Amino acid sequence: MGMSSSLSLFLLLVPSMAITIGAVNVYKVGDNDGWRVPAGNDPHFYETWANKIKFLVGDSIVFEYRNDSVVTVSKRGYYHCNETKHASVSKDGSTVFLLDKPGFFYFASGDAERCKKGQRLMVDVVGSPASLVPAPSPPPSAAASLTVAIGTWSLSLVFLHCSSFLF
Repeated sequence: MGMSSSLSLFLLLVPSMAITIGAVNVYKVGDNDGWRVPAGNDPHFYETWANKIKFLVGDSIVFEYRNDSVVTVSKRGYYHCNETKHASVSKDGSTVFLLDKPGFFYFASGDAERCKKGQRLMVDVVGSPASLVPAPSPPPSAAASLTVAIGTWSLSLVFLHCSSFLF
């Protein structure tokens, strides 16, 4: 004789730097390193970090830093580190930017010397607001998941719908 069950729950705790809820993500710039002059003056540190991620319209990036700042700059300001004095400077230690349209976003340290040492970030955002429309619901036998981050750990919930189990 069979027994019925409508829902099974699987929990998995995994390290992650992104908070995923639907199609919107929040990324901590530089992961555990945060926002600082790259070690060994690696001018490509943040470029390498950003190239590992496909940024979508609606995603956000978080800059975490101490005794520093972050500013949005133009493409020219990014490459020449020459707009940091004229931009709106965030100095609170944690700054969030919403990536609200497709295209390139440019950021730099508010200190031009730090920018010249590689503390700058260029983000290429793809997609459009229409791409954030939720997909149709999966069929009843498919799995659905939700990932929520707590510090540097994320909790992934995977829900499986099963029509019956045989014991």
